[in-house]
Amino acid sequence: MAPHRSQPIPIHRSASHTPSMLVNAKKYLSDRPQLLDCPRCKQHGETELRFVNGFFTYVAFLVILVSGIFVLPLFFLWVPFCVDTFKDVEHHCSACKAWIGTYRRLGKST
Repeated sequence: MAPHRSQPIPIHRSASHTPSMLVNAKKYLSDRPQLLDCPRCKQHGETELRFVNGFFTYVAFLVILVSGIFVLPLFFLWVPFCVDTFKDVEHHCSACKAWIGTYRRLGKST
């Protein structure tokens, strides 16, 4: 009986031969585009960003409202809803537009 030769296990590499961030992509999300592999179409590329109102937006609004009574003019109430710094960031695949995850300024990112 001939000895059994084990075949080497192939290593999966992305098309660009760079390490993939598919498994823990949500752990690395921020308010900037991220390079990763899409879980749906497996394309490697930068995510598209969409800024949406989140919990931090409303907290900032309430802080400006309360401080506006005493210090700031109420004119600044619109700022959290118009400036991206106060908003949560949704990451989407640039190829298939699938939702990758959401970076939250307050709370746990999903």
